[in-house]
This record gives sequence, structure tokens and C-alpha cells, in this order.
Amino acid sequence: MTNWRGPGTTGGTAGQRLRIRPWRDPRLLFGLLLVLAATVLGGRLAASADDTVEYWSVRSQVAAGDTLTKDDLRPTRVRLSGDAAGNYVRADEEFAAPLANLVWAQAATPGSLVPKSALVTRSSTTRNQLPLSVTEGAAPADLERGDLVDVWVGPGPGEEPGQDAVRVLEAVRVLQTGDEAAAASGSLAQTVLVDLDESQLGRSVISTVAAGHVTLVRVS
Repeated sequence: MTNWRGPGTTGGTAGQRLRIRPWRDPRLLFGLLLVLAATVLGGRLAASADDTVEYWSVRSQVAAGDTLTKDDLRPTRVRLSGDAAGNYVRADEEFAAPLANLVWAQAATPGSLVPKSALVTRSSTTRNQLPLSVTEGAAPADLERGDLVDVWVGPGPGEEPGQDAVRVLEAVRVLQTGDEAAAASGSLAQTVLVDLDESQLGRSVISTVAAGHVTLVRVS
């Protein structure tokens, strides 16, 4: 005669199922390990793929001789290789001198990377500023700071008109125009300040522009 032990006591399958812990299931643990490994591997691959470096780029137009300021620069991530990587200023590098002692050796346009050769200390560059008296109509109406101009000089008032104009300066940078001041004073002439290096300036240039009629031709 068999004793009845109540419902659920016949066979051990149901009891065993109730005692299984889900977090101890080998299949679940193996799946979690796979997910973790894929995440780590994916992160490493993404990090190795991003080999870009932050370099300084130009925020706004600058001209040769301008003092370097923080507003001139912004960091830009780019990928450079070979010799090109060493030709530009990295954002994590220190400048050769304080910003107030650095000037732009050449003009630069917004968005361009900053070459190391574009920044020099103030003491290492010799620049000159030459004022030119330019009459109305002898320069582009929209002439502005940063433009490159050729300076031509022709016969002045009272001179024979048959003399040919000569180009005394080529591709010099405009530092300042005086059109607003001329308009306020009622003058028909404006003073345009151009930037020169030592090799461009000479007595003959100064005497020629002072005696003749100056015309500015924009080249850039």
C-alpha cells in the first residue's frame, strides 16, 4: 500500500524548477560576458579610429603685423600626417612667447590652420607703416583693412600729363583707411596706411609718393 504525500510531492521536477536561480543560469552569464566584451572592444576601436588632434585655426581675418589675441584663434580637430603635422600650431602646445609679444607674420583667412611660421615675436620682425594721401576716385570705393594693393604714382598737379605712371609698391597690405575721417572733414583726399617690410621702404619710394598722384589698385 502506497502512502499519499499530498499534491506536488510525486516526482522532483517541479521542486527543482522552483529552486533554480536565474542569475546563476550559465547561459545568462555567458551572454552578459559577451555583451561586456563587445562593449569594451567597441570602445577601444572607436578610440583608436579617432586619431584627430586639436590645432589652432583662425577665427577672423588677420593681417600681417597684427598682434595675436585670443579672439583670433579657435581649436579645430583635424587629422594630419607626415611633415604636415609638425607645420601647424597644436592647441596643447605653448606659444613661443606671451600673446602680447607675438604678431602675425602673414595674413590669414578665417577657418585656415595656423602655420608655425605665421607667428613671430615682435622683436624678430621689422615692419613699417607708410601713410598715403589718396584723392577721391583714386582707390576702390569699398577699400578696407586687410586688402592687398599695388601703389601707382603718376604726375601730380601742375606736372605734365604726358608722364607715365609707375608702380612703386606691389601687393602691400592696407592697415587703415581714412575715408570716414575725410568725409567728416569735407576733404577730397583720404589717408591710407599700408604695411611694408624693411626691404620695400626706401627714400625713392617716400619721395615719389609724396610728390606724385597716388592711385591704389586692389590685387586681393
